[in-house]
Amino acid sequence: MEDINPADYALLAADLKDPFKFEGEINAQASSTGFAITTSKGLERQNVSFLELTQEVSIEGMPEDCRGFLSLYVAVFDSSEKAEAFCQENFQDFGFTEDFSGYTPGYNGLGDPRLEGKGASSTGGHIVQFENMVARIYELGCINEIPKGSVDAFARLWLDKVSKIKSPEKPDLHLDPDHIYLSYHKDNNLLQTEISADSQAVAVEVKNMGTVEAKDVRVQLYLKKGEDLQPIGQPAYVGDIPAGSTKSGTAFWDLEGKNAEGAILQAQAFMLNEKDAIEEDNNASITVNIYYAYNGNRAYSWIDDTYRFDNYGFEGRETEEMVEGLLATVVGNMQADGNFLSAMQRLLFPSTFMRFWNYSIESMDVGAGGHCYGMAATSALYFTDRGSSPLSKPTSQMSLEEASTNIAIYHRAQMLPLWTAMISDFRFFQRDQSPAKCHQAVKDALKDSREPVIIEFFGRIGNKTAGHAVLAYKLIEVQGREPVIYVYDPNFPVSKAKPPRSMPQITLEISNNNWKNPAYMGYMWAYASAISAHPVFRQIPLEDVNALVPSLKKSLYEMAEVLRKANAIMAVLRCPADAVFTDVQGRQTGIVDGQVVNEIPGAEVLADGDVEIYMLPAEGSYSLFIDATDQGMVDLDVIRTEDESAGITSFQDMAVQTGAQMTGTIQAGGEIANLQSGSESIPPSLDTTVDLSGFAGEALDKDPAEGSTSGDEVEAQEELIMEVNTLGGVGNAPTSPVQFTLDRPYTITRIRTYHWNYGSGQTPGTIAIQDASGNQYGPWAATGELGMGGVQDAYWMVEPGAALPSGVYTLVDSDPDTWSQNSETGGRGVAHIWGIPSQSEEGTVQSCDWSGTWNTDWGTMQLQQSGDKVTGNYTHDQGRIDGKAFGSQMVGAWSEAPSYSPPDDGGDLEIVMSEDCQSFSGSWRYGSEGGWSGGWTGSRQ
Repeated sequence: MEDINPADYALLAADLKDPFKFEGEINAQASSTGFAITTSKGLERQNVSFLELTQEVSIEGMPEDCRGFLSLYVAVFDSSEKAEAFCQENFQDFGFTEDFSGYTPGYNGLGDPRLEGKGASSTGGHIVQFENMVARIYELGCINEIPKGSVDAFARLWLDKVSKIKSPEKPDLHLDPDHIYLSYHKDNNLLQTEISADSQAVAVEVKNMGTVEAKDVRVQLYLKKGEDLQPIGQPAYVGDIPAGSTKSGTAFWDLEGKNAEGAILQAQAFMLNEKDAIEEDNNASITVNIYYAYNGNRAYSWIDDTYRFDNYGFEGRETEEMVEGLLATVVGNMQADGNFLSAMQRLLFPSTFMRFWNYSIESMDVGAGGHCYGMAATSALYFTDRGSSPLSKPTSQMSLEEASTNIAIYHRAQMLPLWTAMISDFRFFQRDQSPAKCHQAVKDALKDSREPVIIEFFGRIGNKTAGHAVLAYKLIEVQGREPVIYVYDPNFPVSKAKPPRSMPQITLEISNNNWKNPAYMGYMWAYASAISAHPVFRQIPLEDVNALVPSLKKSLYEMAEVLRKANAIMAVLRCPADAVFTDVQGRQTGIVDGQVVNEIPGAEVLADGDVEIYMLPAEGSYSLFIDATDQGMVDLDVIRTEDESAGITSFQDMAVQTGAQMTGTIQAGGEIANLQSGSESIPPSLDTTVDLSGFAGEALDKDPAEGSTSGDEVEAQEELIMEVNTLGGVGNAPTSPVQFTLDRPYTITRIRTYHWNYGSGQTPGTIAIQDASGNQYGPWAATGELGMGGVQDAYWMVEPGAALPSGVYTLVDSDPDTWSQNSETGGRGVAHIWGIPSQSEEGTVQSCDWSGTWNTDWGTMQLQQSGDKVTGNYTHDQGRIDGKAFGSQMVGAWSEAPSYSPPDDGGDLEIVMSEDCQSFSGSWRYGSEGGWSGGWTGSRQ
């Protein structure tokens, strides 16, 4: 033993090659043990002395938060007989051979010629006996992430050293499942453009881990069905790969018009004229679902079914005509006499027009908005129903002039959800928005009806509200990865998304309640969770129209309140003409020589252009001058308030020629008798008053999607409240709690947890819910349901019917040791919770203002709320708050000195205010991943 140098049997830094790296030190010591040895006297048990050493080697290229290592144990004896006896003693229960038999002398699982007649090795190389030496290789750390073939390669390196005989210089091709790509959101040259949605591009990266160049490399794709492999097309050419380098090949998988569900896609790398050094790691596979739009004859094509021209803004009277059309549909469906309907349509016009106009301008300013809805909708409709197209040519060949009329018509049909959102300051969308709900809506449509759907998202830049719409036509789900949706984005026609840019797509980071898109698409202004999907509408759904009426009534009441409190009147002029109002002192407000002039104190010019909207002090009287700027029809509405009523005097459809002039006098209080055009006196077309006293209590938050058409009651619908899900492989025993926040009272209808338990399932136990104070609801006895592969009791289900107030809750499972989780869920147990939102006596959700001073767990907090934005500070470490309010819930971020940056000095925050608006409770965490780090409560001073 004294003559043995441990360094001769360990792998030093100079002995290693990529991806192995020397770590730490080598530990060596003399040892002894007893085992049976065959001698001239027969089988004898002897005490044997030997040298043993250990070392660790890291594996490069693995994530910093999930590293992997190999541990090498070597035992050196003074004879090969003793080495074999050591193996017989220690490895009889080890799966040494392919049929899992124990140590078998002479078995060469590595297939290494240096072992022939000199030793043995297990399948995979974990145990190697060479002459008088035995090596045992262990995987440590994130063992499931260690690249396939690492142990095999490491064992051969050890043989290189101890045998003093180098292996033949050969290429060694290596495939990794993580490097099989069906989509890629960064600029790349991996994936080619797909001609149609059922021609799935597949890119495979091949690494040459050998010592010489690999020549003429190919990749063959297969569909694996049981033990059978069905080739997909011809092998893809990769080319020559230098030693230590990586190259990729791309092939196309013809889906033949069918969705792929649970498909196992396998890739195999090979060389035409040479044998690979280690063939075991030449294969890799992924499990995928692919759903896409299909019209019965063909799949949707990003090449043929999309416009070649860019998204474009609104010009001329387009916004005015769109608003008029929307109001005509909504108001026309109300049950009332003609004068009332005409007055309502005109009273609602100015506030509705300004909302759409401001939204359109702001969205276009940040590269969104425009005719995105209409372009996406017509692309979908012409694909699903070719007869709806105005021309026989493909959509891609239509010019803007040919397509614009239908784009405008169908743009309006998609506007109702957006209009509802505008009226409710975008609170409406919070009920249907989230990456998880968007994913489910897209999946349901592409899986069942196989029709494309519209995805819309919203956000802010500064104080500007922006939104955009795209068309989802394909969903790709790869097990262990986030789902990816391929979209037609009117902002990026084919000419703007050529390689190396990836095809326009959205990745839904469901576990983080976030989403992303390729950098060139932008949209960094969009809120992380403000994304949703809905079908393409051919016309505005009447049930949704009816449900919108209460919100419109309240909107009109609020506009009248603004006029009443400001003691003002409103004048609306619809082009082609300009208006100028002059008070008794000669001061003017209006458009003079094409320029906005506002000299009258207290007056405002709210809109100018094709529609001019003015607010004027009600106590003044004004002379009115209208100058026609083109040939056409001019309308003038003067709106006034009278107690709880709104009065309107309307002059409609006045034909004018360029240069024609009209005059009139508006009396104090907003009365106008007529207009004068030369010698002609023009009386008003409509002069009436609408009682608004019943409009104030209308429910602004009523959800049009619920389809209620009568009364103030909204039929309760079950919602998915919370989802922790994964497509990846799962282990047991969650490391983080499953917490969820209710922003209003709910009745919990169903709860489901997952107990895969490595394919064994688990006898159902109980499920409970615990609030922030430790009070428990339940437990409820669960029933079992089948899981993947028919596993009994993989799912546990309860139907509690429990009423919970708003607050922060934790899900309690009676058997956490078998509750499924993985890194994709952040260590949280897989679970789903459904419920029905409860409503107050008024039928609305409680809304509180966050402004004020609060005594909290982290010191005194000062908050200010402006609209839905909440900002503030607190005393602990000079903390700051930046969030957004959704009724009684506030979601945002906290940050503290010194860096004010996550994860050490910042992270996520979710708190919910009590029903009396005097206290709150919630949770916070470091950064934006994993479970909550703690609770946060407070009360008003």
